[in-house]
Amino acid sequence: MEISAENIPPAPSGGEDNTAAEAYSAERERRHFDRVLALALGIGAGLLSCGASVSRVEMAVKLICLSCGAKEVNVMSLPSVINCSVKIADGSEVSQLKRCYEVSNNFGKMEQYNQLSRDICSKKLTVEEAEEKLEEVNNYKGYNLPVTVLSGGLVAGIFTIYFGGSLIDGIPAFIVGCLMMYVNILLSRRDFNSYARTFVLSIMGGVLSILLCRLFIECGAQCSVSMVSIGTIMVVVPGLLICNAVRDMFLGDIYSGTFELLNGLLTILAIAAGYSSSLIILRSVMIDISPVARSGVEDYIYRIVTCLLGACAVGVMFNCPFKKILLGVGNILATFALYLVVEYFYADDYFLQFFIPTLLAAFVAEILARLFKAPSTIFLVPAIIVLVPGGSLYYTVNYLVNADVAAAAVWGERAGLSLLGMAVGISVISAVFQIIHPLKGKAALKRLIKLKNKHQGEQ
Repeated sequence: MEISAENIPPAPSGGEDNTAAEAYSAERERRHFDRVLALALGIGAGLLSCGASVSRVEMAVKLICLSCGAKEVNVMSLPSVINCSVKIADGSEVSQLKRCYEVSNNFGKMEQYNQLSRDICSKKLTVEEAEEKLEEVNNYKGYNLPVTVLSGGLVAGIFTIYFGGSLIDGIPAFIVGCLMMYVNILLSRRDFNSYARTFVLSIMGGVLSILLCRLFIECGAQCSVSMVSIGTIMVVVPGLLICNAVRDMFLGDIYSGTFELLNGLLTILAIAAGYSSSLIILRSVMIDISPVARSGVEDYIYRIVTCLLGACAVGVMFNCPFKKILLGVGNILATFALYLVVEYFYADDYFLQFFIPTLLAAFVAEILARLFKAPSTIFLVPAIIVLVPGGSLYYTVNYLVNADVAAAAVWGERAGLSLLGMAVGISVISAVFQIIHPLKGKAALKRLIKLKNKHQGEQ
């Protein structure tokens, strides 16, 4: 039921005793905070569904409630649920719980939820205006369907070339990536279980990669199933989930981080199950041709160009505003340049290869986030996406299917160390920024107190 002035009983007349007046005031305040909590949890659930970290979600909900007059706020968020209670003037508490089922990784939407929470905390919007704005943000779709579908194809095609494939390999990867993204959108609209959706997309990507590569080979083209499959894996790989999980654990959200980590690992298992199933089903059809090795200047040119194009395509796939993608181009190139340097000097240390460049990417992302008042995730993901070990994940699955446990263990170790290096790099920078700039919430609370005092003085 919508809460409005009409739902609240009329105020007691002057002849009624103080107890009745106090009861009326308490009821009015309780209904006000029912409304505020619904608004705050709506924004928090939106941030959560778009890929924001649990710590950011909790802080946003807390600051919104405090800015609306709550005396004390206790909020706990997990990857799929937010629970919050506020203490009001009479000492009683109002609490609500919000379940979050949708996972969209829509960075444009995340930015709008973030800005909405800022506007509420700075008193630019009333509760009524914020509710209307929240409805608009909830209905925001981002890029249109053709652009989103093409972005999935570009991610698969470009990363196929980035990981060592040829221009010919990029063609079937582009086709498969477009189809995977289209099916992903259709399944998302039907509230399909995320693990089941990942499995369907993975088996689809594996089957189509094998069949299209066989068709290209029959037509006389040299096409590598391995390279095409690695590119299509990048459409579904859960790098953001695992990085957020370790970051939340470093920041003290052990329960939330553990659930997120488990979520990421289950998603990886769904990917492995899908691609391994396709390899088993079409073992007799598959012909895997080794890609032509690149070296020297040619290899660096291919990798630098595809790194930049692939990162921008990922930004579009995640509905990142185009302006923010352009602002992050420098971070993308700097991170990849550092990766090439570390790769050259520490060729056998996979943890350092991914840890050091991620430190730079996360540091620059935090700076850009503060300069442009946007979540750091928007600037971070395009910069580190080229570090995600899609190749290692594919070869781990491939060798397991072919019963080569020793090789699978080697590639699995590489993938694990790579993801761990990225996650720890993000976590370290997040921790450092919270030490240097003590938990943004404290500074925000001071601003809220000043605004509240100013508002009371004007009244």
